Amino acid sequence: MAAGFSKEINPLSGMSVNLVLVDQWLGDLKKDLEQTVFQSKSESLSHAFAEIMAVTRLNLVEHAEKEKAQLISLDFREERGWGFSWNHLQSPEDLMIRHTHFLEGFLVDPSEASLCKVEFVWLRAPDCEVDFGHEGFKVLKVLAAQTFNELCAKLALHKGGELESGSVLSEIHVHNLSKNFSVAL
Repeated sequence: MAAGFSKEINPLSGMSVNLVLVDQWLGDLKKDLEQTVFQSKSESLSHAFAEIMAVTRLNLVEHAEKEKAQLISLDFREERGWGFSWNHLQSPEDLMIRHTHFLEGFLVDPSEASLCKVEFVWLRAPDCEVDFGHEGFKVLKVLAAQTFNELCAKLALHKGGELESGSVLSEIHVHNLSKNFSVAL
């Protein structure tokens, strides 16, 4: 978990928010979250993510206000390719959910194969129980790209696409791991 705070910088310390306090807040919060059972209405865990985000946001907003600071972002990332986040430009009910997929064999050059990592970022509609990982697979399943540029062009057509639930595919990031560069669509 990563949390971002905003406050005028203290010229003596060079910090805006006391990092010792932030570490304490996050440590206490981690203990509380580990002792709480969060349930989802489906196997997608979308509802549980929203509940975790709400509890975390309320807890950290309370601590930040005592220090005359503002919570501006939260990001939960699981090492195997998914995560969820929120920032101060969104409503408290909004949640961004990320899923990463790997693709092999797209030919950047006819003589070499590539490994690509595609990250879909979905703006989750409130009470949505869609499996966003599965939705990403559905997008990738219909692609028939033979070059990296063609892959990006076909993926770009899906950006902004809205699901029946009202959730929207807001960002797509394509990382060419073989050539070590990335494109944000």
